[in-house]
Amino acid sequence: MTSTNKVKILLVGPVQGRLRHLSTKLSTLQKSKAGPFDVCLCAGPFFAAAADDDDDDTKELARGSLSFDVPVLFVDAGRLGVPQLLLRGSKTGRRGDAHEIEIDDYDEGDTEDDAVPDGMARLAPNLYHLLGTNDGDRAADILRVPLPLSDCNAALSLTVGFLGPNVRMPCLTFQQKAKHASFIGCDVLITSEWGQGMLSSRGGALTSADRMALNHGEIEEEEGSYDVAELVCACRPRYHVAPGPLVAISNNDEAGANETSTMERRNKFVASLPYRYPPTVGGSNDGGIHAGRFLALGCVSSPSVAKALGKPFKFIHAIGVVPLAHMNAEERMIAREAESVVDCPYTDASYHVDESFGKSQSSTNMGWNGAGLSEARARRIAQEDLARTMSGGDAGGAFRWQQRPRKRMREDDANNNNGREKEEEERQLIEENNPNNHSLFLHGLHRDPGGSLTMEVLMDAFRPFGCVNIRFPKARVNSMGMMNAHSYAFLDFKSHEEASQCLADLKGEVVIRNIMLTLKWSSSQTNPNKREYLEQGFTGIPPPPPPKRKNRLTEAEAADSTTLFLRLPPTIDSSSYPAELETIRLLAQRAMEDELNVGIPLDSPDRITAINEPALRVTVRQPDAERNYGFLGFDSHTAALTTLISLTGNEDGGVVSGEKLAISIGNEDGANDSSQKRDASHLEGVTLYWAKGGQPKTDGGEKPGGNHGLHFNKRHFPPDSRTDCWFCLASPTCEKHLIVAVYDECYVAMPKGAVNDFHALIVPVDHKQQGALVDRKLAPEINDIKTKLRLHARQVLQKDLFVFERSIQTKGGYHTHVQCIPIDAGSGPTVQSKMLEMAIYAGFQLKEITSDLGLGALVDDCSGGYFYAEIPLPGGGNECRRFIFHAGERGNEMNSGTVPLQFGREVLAAVMENPDIGQWKACVVSQEKESELTIAFRKSLGTV
Repeated sequence: MTSTNKVKILLVGPVQGRLRHLSTKLSTLQKSKAGPFDVCLCAGPFFAAAADDDDDDTKELARGSLSFDVPVLFVDAGRLGVPQLLLRGSKTGRRGDAHEIEIDDYDEGDTEDDAVPDGMARLAPNLYHLLGTNDGDRAADILRVPLPLSDCNAALSLTVGFLGPNVRMPCLTFQQKAKHASFIGCDVLITSEWGQGMLSSRGGALTSADRMALNHGEIEEEEGSYDVAELVCACRPRYHVAPGPLVAISNNDEAGANETSTMERRNKFVASLPYRYPPTVGGSNDGGIHAGRFLALGCVSSPSVAKALGKPFKFIHAIGVVPLAHMNAEERMIAREAESVVDCPYTDASYHVDESFGKSQSSTNMGWNGAGLSEARARRIAQEDLARTMSGGDAGGAFRWQQRPRKRMREDDANNNNGREKEEEERQLIEENNPNNHSLFLHGLHRDPGGSLTMEVLMDAFRPFGCVNIRFPKARVNSMGMMNAHSYAFLDFKSHEEASQCLADLKGEVVIRNIMLTLKWSSSQTNPNKREYLEQGFTGIPPPPPPKRKNRLTEAEAADSTTLFLRLPPTIDSSSYPAELETIRLLAQRAMEDELNVGIPLDSPDRITAINEPALRVTVRQPDAERNYGFLGFDSHTAALTTLISLTGNEDGGVVSGEKLAISIGNEDGANDSSQKRDASHLEGVTLYWAKGGQPKTDGGEKPGGNHGLHFNKRHFPPDSRTDCWFCLASPTCEKHLIVAVYDECYVAMPKGAVNDFHALIVPVDHKQQGALVDRKLAPEINDIKTKLRLHARQVLQKDLFVFERSIQTKGGYHTHVQCIPIDAGSGPTVQSKMLEMAIYAGFQLKEITSDLGLGALVDDCSGGYFYAEIPLPGGGNECRRFIFHAGERGNEMNSGTVPLQFGREVLAAVMENPDIGQWKACVVSQEKESELTIAFRKSLGTV
């Protein structure tokens, strides 16, 4: 990323109708050394509070004699709203009927410069009112602000969130966008109120000097909005801008020497320290990606008054930032400000307990008395009252803002408490080593009086960690006849290992919807002697209880499973368990190959095997090396069912037939070598049954990455009969009519079955099996060709370029080549997300390359092969995010699989929701059409 993507922004406080002063200031700054600026964002009331205040400025703005040199965006129009003079000529950006033509009395032929981005209304040249995209919910929204604003399709943009005055949750549009998987945060958030907690002395966001100055101005520590605090944490802005607090000052600086000094209230400038956002789960990103800052700005004033008041009341602040969506790895690291951040002011630690609740409750006959309380504080007390009622009179620190200090304990109480803590530690140690415990205890739900932590919310949060079910305790009715709120729940996982990994990843605590929850092992019900172990001071691992006998799963009950349970005969020695499990894996794999290749000899080149077809591959997992069982993993339920019927003759499973065991099985890399064959007849009595689980599915019912490879219920294409290298120019099978351009070391060609009309391959002229991008002789020319293809995609096609290379040996040899496919502009993040997801479910892990060095300098040994991809950044240009998988790296369970042959295409097929794209044979056109497309591509490429 280059500095060309840096955006210069002016942040302004309440304008309050002083349009001429704002126009003068913007004109001065735009011509200064600091300029030019891209946009100006205003917080607080923009127009005058009274109809006659600064009315001349509004009239001049409507006539065009007053203008702004920088695009000005505001949210809060003020108490009287937008003046009618400006509403008459306003133009709104919105999504409407595709066939509608909007005309009015002021329409004199719009040009491209008149385009208005969605969610805004243009009131005058360079003046925009932020309204939101949902007509029914305009109090809050998150918008993409293109830069420049006149180009709604501009590649560069800011993510701007806004909250209107007196905003109250729920703000559905705002919250839905903030929870979206692709959302990484706002660049700027504009609000009319502070978030509750910013002024707290318990937090460190403001310096002690700032807090002291505000307290002298009689600003309470609990000033601010509870709802704004919630929404700030939801959207994670880098800069949160709001009007400064009103403090009383003497206007002696403005008065003449003989004039009487009076007091007035003005907005004070306040800037927080950078703070980290709390970590979240179930959302798009964790809170540690970037730091946040809060700025409260003064009101716009004349140059003389601004000079007299000085920096403590300044109304304009300039920043230069690279938008979050356009950052590279180095810029993202800088934005974290890891060495200087303080804790977020909007979490539990920043909230004071209202000790006057009992007094205020008894002060009137109607419950608590809200007189003299801020609106946010009164709402908090009301929620405390509701929670006390629901919990039978004792809230017990039930709120995320309540962190009451513990009372001092007597010495004997302290001893008892230490004993209980020690006992709990020992219990947790036992449960941690109990392989039959698959559940975690989740505590803290009572801190959610609003009931936002529903089953769906919690499942969304913990499903990525492998949680399959959440159990709540039976609801109880208190003495007042009301249902007590749950304070805890149990999280069930498929295995002890997944539960343990979840606990380790979250370190025993998690924040969901800004509510702190704790996690620990649940009490196991399978060990009746657990108390005995504790009483005897046992701290080791207790012997596991005998497993409960369960009925076998039927095929109907395991309809979503892709896993089979395998148990070896008891006659097998424990030292041979791993080798014999591998034998059954190869037997299962061979059974699928035989079912798919009926009538095709074992030595036929047309035979489809697991070597070149990922959907036929079977994996084996042995949870415990001392146990005689394991699990076979398949690519689909259909594949597992086919194997089960073939080996046992029953769709529900059973004993593997002796006839199948009598077959000699070869290793995957030496199937026709008799010395590599193994006999399985000694495994008579081995059983296969359905197991629970399998790869999780998406909302559409397909497994993530489910478009890759051959699936039994999908189209199958026979193998290509050609034996010569397809890409060697001297080969008789090379289809030269697909060649677009020839260079010194490489040539550019269209592939057979192209994804689109400008799908290109960069192919070395010489036959090379080593990856093209790691070849230091080829790399410079390939990089030049990639640059030209990117330029062509951007300037001619208005698209970005997705580049990848799969340099892994395949059946029949391999001639390295790099694929370059134009994709929709700005779709890079979507492609990246889908690619990483599909890689995980294919059994390998892509790592991001943060170095600027070429691939040849980074990869020492590529003998095992690799898959490499370049994901375009939304800003266009030559910048991209790079990812790689080394096929030779093993020892990591995340890299137990391999890269499907058509993986790059399958990623695009999933993104574009077109399965045919994933298989090149489904996209083949006639040779005449291929020649026509190649000629058109050659002419188009020649224009850049």
